[in-house]
Amino acid sequence: MKKIMVMLITLLISCSSVKENNKLIANAALKIALKKGACFGTCPIYQIRLFEDRSVKYNGIRFVESQGTFEWYMDRSDFDKVTKLLKNKELRTSQEYNMRAQDLPLTSLSIYSNTSTVEIKHKGGISDELKERIKSIEYLIMKNASWTK
Repeated sequence: MKKIMVMLITLLISCSSVKENNKLIANAALKIALKKGACFGTCPIYQIRLFEDRSVKYNGIRFVESQGTFEWYMDRSDFDKVTKLLKNKELRTSQEYNMRAQDLPLTSLSIYSNTSTVEIKHKGGISDELKERIKSIEYLIMKNASWTK
């Protein structure tokens, strides 16, 4: 009987902490959204949202290792690195690159601030520097991903 009571109390506490984490994500301001779209083949389709409180929400849609919605928090140092990577002249104004390509996946990076939203969309055709910057941002966000629901 005591074991059952301990298990019930543990379950209730863990459920309330999950609710608290969900509330934090729901109330935090969105910092960036990164979306990868479809191609004619098996290109991964997913969305990543990073919030100001360092929380991350990932939605794996198709052709990804982990399908569904997952949430976790970034390390402070990685979050600071992402913030630094976002301070680039190519990321200050909305741009579209090579949007007429038929069989290339669309990558969309939206950067939110108090005063504006900058959106970079491309299907290839971007500078190597911008391509590496976007890859680095994605790597830092995904580095500590938690694939448990």
